[in-house]
Amino acid sequence: MNQNSEQIRPDLSLDIAQDQVLTPKQQQEAMIRFLGEEHCKVQDVLGHRVFIYSTARKKYILLHRAVSYLGNPHPTFKKRVQLPHWYKEFCEDIKKKNLLYDVRFIGVYHYKGVVVFVDFLKDTYLKKIVHNSSAHIYINDLFQALTNGFFHKEDMFGNHIYAIRGNKFASYLSGKETGQSILFSLFEQFNNRFTFGQWLKVLPTIKEMQNAQWPEWRQTEWPGWYLEYKFNKFTIDNKTAPLIIYTGQSNKAKNEGVFDFDVWFKHHQFYGDLKASDITSKEAPGNDQTAFIECINMFGKFWYIIYEHETTKDSEENDYKNVRAYNQYMNKDELSYAGRLKTSVKFMKMTILELNRINYREALSEFNQGHQPDGSKRNPKFMIKKKDIDRFVVFRYNYQH
Repeated sequence: MNQNSEQIRPDLSLDIAQDQVLTPKQQQEAMIRFLGEEHCKVQDVLGHRVFIYSTARKKYILLHRAVSYLGNPHPTFKKRVQLPHWYKEFCEDIKKKNLLYDVRFIGVYHYKGVVVFVDFLKDTYLKKIVHNSSAHIYINDLFQALTNGFFHKEDMFGNHIYAIRGNKFASYLSGKETGQSILFSLFEQFNNRFTFGQWLKVLPTIKEMQNAQWPEWRQTEWPGWYLEYKFNKFTIDNKTAPLIIYTGQSNKAKNEGVFDFDVWFKHHQFYGDLKASDITSKEAPGNDQTAFIECINMFGKFWYIIYEHETTKDSEENDYKNVRAYNQYMNKDELSYAGRLKTSVKFMKMTILELNRINYREALSEFNQGHQPDGSKRNPKFMIKKKDIDRFVVFRYNYQH
């Protein structure tokens, strides 16, 4: 029986309802509607009746399946396309016989007239197809495609997935439009220059920030401030102001009407925040609840830009050698922050999560902030759950050893 799950309405709002799955014939009719009848046909290839789309330069075989909810007890935001076993043998035979077809695994999502096509790039899936396998897609991925026309992501298993709004499908297949985000390109540039894969030791790193006159060089949680220091420098050196502005320092004044977040995406008109997080932590610190919800309601979306690092700390075994050196340099008690000070970190990966009106409530959990030094209660904050963040990911980068 079809069970209720998350759906995207034509107005981009969220619905909880049953899937409106298209039959194979209806899927073909949807593809013909967007690709043009003169370019499409159904014919036998290697013993299988397949859908073929032809352009002046290439012929595509679109092996299509409906996108549908996995069913209880799976999360209602998670959907799938079933990949039958014969896909693997079919692709291998196409290659062996040197047939000039570009074979694609296409999912077709439909709800209340909304159509999104999903191209599961087949290379990684071919290695995993055993009997009937599944390729997964999240409701936020479909939302991104409907909002922007295209959406591409690499999931946690290294699969590349493209979601395409129906009216962009022909442009996508022809390569005329790739949907590559200029913002993601800028983050790729920053990541290529950032200190991924290098052990950063506490004293040399804070001295680097001090010499650069970075205002936050004295902060004990130095990895996050070092990330902000490097990101600010990147935005200045590369003149990114028309697109990205680092606002982490200017917003610290918390002027009325100004959000205390690190990044303002000027052209696209929304905020983001940089976070450094231990790679072993199950959650990353979030932001003040009231400000965050106000920001989402005002601008429609928010990006958490999370840089994860491996971490080492001192212990009694080495007599807190690095802690003592750090505290001596900072004129603090020699064992201040012992056991908690990160004596070195190595950044290994980053992830951008988009939180928007349809998903932010599920992304965050309340974090007990305790009290201020004067005893007053701190404003409640959110914590970002890492356990199931793949549904929110819009961009990820993993350092290649």
